[in-house]
Amino acid sequence: MNHGRTTKHPRRSRHGRVAVFASVGMLVVTLAACGSSSSMSSSPERTSTGDTSVLVDGALPRFPEGTTLRVVTHDSFAVSSAVLDEFTAATGVKVEILNQGDAGTMVNASILTNDDPQGDLLFGIDENLLTAAFDAGLFRSYNAAGLSTVAPSYLVDDQHRVTPIDHGEVCVNFDRSWFTSHEQPVPQRLEDLAASSTNDLLAVEDPSASTPGLAFLLATIAHFGGGEDTGSNPPWLDYWRSLKANGVSVVESWESAYYSSFSGSTGKGDRPLVVSYSSSPPAEVSDTTLAVDQTPTGVIADTCFRQIEFAGVFAKAKNPGAAEAFIEFMLGTSFQQDMTTQMYVYPVVGGTQLPEVFDKYTTRIAEPFTLPFDEVAANRERWIAQWASVFR
Repeated sequence: MNHGRTTKHPRRSRHGRVAVFASVGMLVVTLAACGSSSSMSSSPERTSTGDTSVLVDGALPRFPEGTTLRVVTHDSFAVSSAVLDEFTAATGVKVEILNQGDAGTMVNASILTNDDPQGDLLFGIDENLLTAAFDAGLFRSYNAAGLSTVAPSYLVDDQHRVTPIDHGEVCVNFDRSWFTSHEQPVPQRLEDLAASSTNDLLAVEDPSASTPGLAFLLATIAHFGGGEDTGSNPPWLDYWRSLKANGVSVVESWESAYYSSFSGSTGKGDRPLVVSYSSSPPAEVSDTTLAVDQTPTGVIADTCFRQIEFAGVFAKAKNPGAAEAFIEFMLGTSFQQDMTTQMYVYPVVGGTQLPEVFDKYTTRIAEPFTLPFDEVAANRERWIAQWASVFR
């Protein structure tokens, strides 16, 4: 089993730029091509009203021979071929994955091709990008039967234009050995990161260029308040002034922060604190017999901001029925369990059994910071501009 140590951290591509671009290179990879059945209980051209599940007597429907589902997603999407084979065996549908860079680039490209979408289903959009997608009319409604097993806290769209599939938390990670060797206590709160004891120790990502950088900025706004303040001195911005005075290093990308700045990663930088994910520590574990408190890196739980990833059926999808079936499949046991060690994310379906290595070494965040996605959409540009005024 690959726990993310043979290459870089498995979530690396999703941490890229928030800025979006007009042209995107597209790679189409056929991941499953099993034979289809002659039984055709449902047509891939079926139109959903948004109120009725595509499931037939609780089972995925069969589709005509030659049906192909095209899934538009970010570069960090990963799923076991055996799991996709399971979907193909059940439905007769061949799945093609269209990787389109990071999440921002993916959504922007989808909006630009809304009248003639490249695929049928989009996976990997998070809360901070929902408003742009909704304003563009990117998705059709689909009320999945599988949502009955998903906690209400993940259901952000009452029109069911998107379906929650996974979640993760952006958190400050720490280099355990550095703090031990320096006989220094690990910071426990956001406030501690601005204390003199953590001078020149923290690396963060630019929120105008990086998804985790934006999430960390939102965590500070949620915690310190003042997000409605259009002036120059809201409490959250004063905190960033304190971080700057304390020697925080701001870099453009998660890759730079984690692999070039952070001392706890395989890159071996010189800063023992970095903004990353609650699921990052397993990527640094080579000996799975290690006790949790002996792993190379850890997570500061009270710094975390929740991100949810969603899937949506394109409004003008050629095969909406197959896309709806895949949403139901993604909410099923096989996919929900598989994605934990494939993409290092948490399932949204309650009661999903986690793989031992993931369950052991990831940090469960009981109460992460959150902000309503429409509030973020309305204020994001102003917040980033206010932040930039401190770091000019």
